[in-house]
Amino acid sequence: MPYPTRSEIYAIFANFLTPGEGIDRWFTYVSPNVHWTVTGHSRFSGIWDSKASYHAATWAKINTLLAPPGYVLEVPGGEKGVIRGDDGWAVVEMKTVGVKTKGGVSYDQHYSWHVRFDEEGMIVEAKAFLDLQHLEEVLGGEVRRQEEEKAKGN
Repeated sequence: MPYPTRSEIYAIFANFLTPGEGIDRWFTYVSPNVHWTVTGHSRFSGIWDSKASYHAATWAKINTLLAPPGYVLEVPGGEKGVIRGDDGWAVVEMKTVGVKTKGGVSYDQHYSWHVRFDEEGMIVEAKAFLDLQHLEEVLGGEVRRQEEEKAKGN
């Protein structure tokens, strides 16, 4: 089977428009042994060598910080937001849509994910680039807010 086409990659990432089930569906395209890097130097950066460890360290924690419906991401420009190489690599631009913390702060983030697919259409490697200062200000701020609320007994 050849690598996914540009339109197939776009369809995979369009799952992020539907929080919950769409994100669960997106994760079915991630190899159990994925090598995932969130670049930079923050509490949210790191390198993981499995889908389970990546999910537990990132998505599971961040979802506790966001107000419903949670993460909603779009690929600006539709398929044009996907750049596909012939070797399984693709670059996908994404932006959050209406995402807020539980404390009501908007999380307006812009991502560039560089992902490598295998010939079965699974993501086996990824590197995420984003505005870490904004992530730390908003999501780090929400962590502090929740810790303060917990300390107060609320």
